[in-house]
Amino acid sequence: MIKDISVMIAGKAGDGVLFTGNVLAKILKRQGWEIVTYRDFPSNIRGEATNYTIRASLKKIHGRADSIDVLMAFDCDAIFHHIDSIAHGGIVLCEGSEVSRMTPADRSARTFHAFPMRTLAKEKFGNEIYKNMILLGGLCHILDLDLSVISQVIKETFLERKGPDIVRRNIEAIHLGCEKAKKIVEAHERHLLKRKQDVNRLLISGNEAIGIGALVAGCRFFAAYPICPATEIWQWLIHHFPQNNGLVVQTEDELAAINMALGASYAGARAMTSTSGPGASLMMEGFGLAGMTEVPLVVVHVQRVGPSTGLPTKSEQADLLQWIYGSHGDFPRIVLSPGTIQESLEFTIKAFNLAEKYQCPVILLTEQDYGQNYRTVEKFNLGKIEIDRGKLLTKKELLGLKDYKRFAFTRDGISPRALPSMKNGIHMIEGNEHNEWGYRDETSRNRTKMMEKRMRKLKTARKDLIRPRIWGDKGADIGVIGCGSTLGPIREAIEKLKDSGIEAKFLQIRTLWPFLDKEVRDFISTCKQVFVVDNNYEGQLAQLIYSQVRPKIELESILNYSGHTFRPKDIANPIQKAQ
Repeated sequence: MIKDISVMIAGKAGDGVLFTGNVLAKILKRQGWEIVTYRDFPSNIRGEATNYTIRASLKKIHGRADSIDVLMAFDCDAIFHHIDSIAHGGIVLCEGSEVSRMTPADRSARTFHAFPMRTLAKEKFGNEIYKNMILLGGLCHILDLDLSVISQVIKETFLERKGPDIVRRNIEAIHLGCEKAKKIVEAHERHLLKRKQDVNRLLISGNEAIGIGALVAGCRFFAAYPICPATEIWQWLIHHFPQNNGLVVQTEDELAAINMALGASYAGARAMTSTSGPGASLMMEGFGLAGMTEVPLVVVHVQRVGPSTGLPTKSEQADLLQWIYGSHGDFPRIVLSPGTIQESLEFTIKAFNLAEKYQCPVILLTEQDYGQNYRTVEKFNLGKIEIDRGKLLTKKELLGLKDYKRFAFTRDGISPRALPSMKNGIHMIEGNEHNEWGYRDETSRNRTKMMEKRMRKLKTARKDLIRPRIWGDKGADIGVIGCGSTLGPIREAIEKLKDSGIEAKFLQIRTLWPFLDKEVRDFISTCKQVFVVDNNYEGQLAQLIYSQVRPKIELESILNYSGHTFRPKDIANPIQKAQ
């Protein structure tokens, strides 16, 4: 029986590749498998190559596999494009007869079949739109999928929107595809999947998890401009905020988005915005305003490939230093980097608590990979959510004050905060340097004291930051450091290395700023060789480590800036070669 399998559906944008992949992911999840999806799609609407890989495993997985076991191609161009990724023993079904053009080397240990999805759809239903369900039917035979599960997913997908006749036709198309595959796919070519119980699990994206985290954390105002790959956050929120006294605002641009979120936060609401790519650049002025005014703010940045418009639907980690050093002037900020769907939810809740406790902007830095793609996770435990609003003064506390200083100099750098309209809490707040009451004060003495007050927050906050996590053999001499979506491929790479007799350990950095230098320094000190995995060209995480730790050994970078995420072999192979 198969324990781990990757199925790719490939064609052109407009073929329904992403829709078909989502349906297959739901089916495999309901058969009890752990699921990771990987969508590779262009930024245009129709015509360019697109593919969707669904990886299913009996064990927990966090990323895509090294190779493809089954390729279902709507056109034969997809075969030529992905031939190097097809595993030996893999099977390929393609719409046309061009499979005969495959060279002997390409055919080696792989099986190719002509599978006329479009032709069958036109002949049976008079419309090639049913090719997608015929394809799923073919997979039903190859993978031994449960037809009753498929039928239920189809009903849920189409019944309310399209009606029973469309449901019936789609189910007929699935059966047609299954019968056709039975005639052309031999028994030994099938990849039979074991069926397990699907209990207490969700199939969810990182963006959706962030939306849930914001809701349960008490966020009730969200302003954003649509931008890929962050838009799904507020697409989720717009369905759930109104019934929970929340408001979602689509703004005219990112400048308005961050400033509206700041205004809502100043008024007392827990507020958030999200962005990516050039939208983050537009937010930098408002980002600085949050730092100067000490207004709590949560910004979710789902990274994509730049610069400029770049590759807006691809994944990268090239905006790491932007949020650590971005905007102008020095001011406290906290940057968190979740590596899983579960952490996306947990870190969102943490971000709101940190923002209000330390009265500064908190950045949740994620990536397109797990922002838009789906993973199976255990159902979230939302019964023990802690809300920490920091030094937020009550009406009673304000009435006991003779002189309220919004920006009072304090030992921990955090000044008591009052909301507008509260008696005895009147104060001024502006973007200029100011004194304890908030009024403009440009004297050197005040500037020095106010700057030092604000920056003391970073030292105070260190006790509340999310610590790094170590995976693998803690006694190993080889260390790997990474953050964000590199977690999955690094963990699997360590397993591959262990199988070849090489022990390694992995330090997952989860708070990027303030940088937890002691933990990173301690980890490096136990290693003879350290590799830093960066999904960008310049090795931004390695640069950050060098600037904050000054390690005694040279760090070796493993880089990827192709627009695709790492595979386990992309990390394991360089480490093996270095031994």
